[in-house]
Amino acid sequence: MHRLIAYYQVPLGLSQDQQAGAACVWCGGPAGPDAVGLEYPGYHGCPDCYLARISWLITWYAWQQHVLDCTPCRQQRTCYVGRGRRIRHELTIVPAGKEPLFCSVCHRPVDADEPAMPVFCEGDSGTHLGYGHTHCLAQRAVTR
Repeated sequence: MHRLIAYYQVPLGLSQDQQAGAACVWCGGPAGPDAVGLEYPGYHGCPDCYLARISWLITWYAWQQHVLDCTPCRQQRTCYVGRGRRIRHELTIVPAGKEPLFCSVCHRPVDADEPAMPVFCEGDSGTHLGYGHTHCLAQRAVTR
């Protein structure tokens, strides 16, 4: 998880203090003695920002793994465990500074009452962890 955060979660356009390791790469606050060293030379994250991103990744992967293993989730049926994993993940979005759920297929926001699933999105810049409406993903699978 640390490498995923260090390589893929560091924003572009850092200030001089952030590049020098004197400030958190995410919030810009002072790095402090308990700052987490990232893979890039001198980059640091404050413990709160780092923990928020770890939580976001862990809950996304837990939800995604459940969906892969759960027949009701894959068949678009009611699954309370899958719903709970989604809610747990959604609670990590704002603290991690991430965008709300957005469907990678139809490019619309995913409302709280709409069934959705986590998906890997392949793009020019690499793999992106995203989301999709279950009906959009099912329709996309049928057309392929």
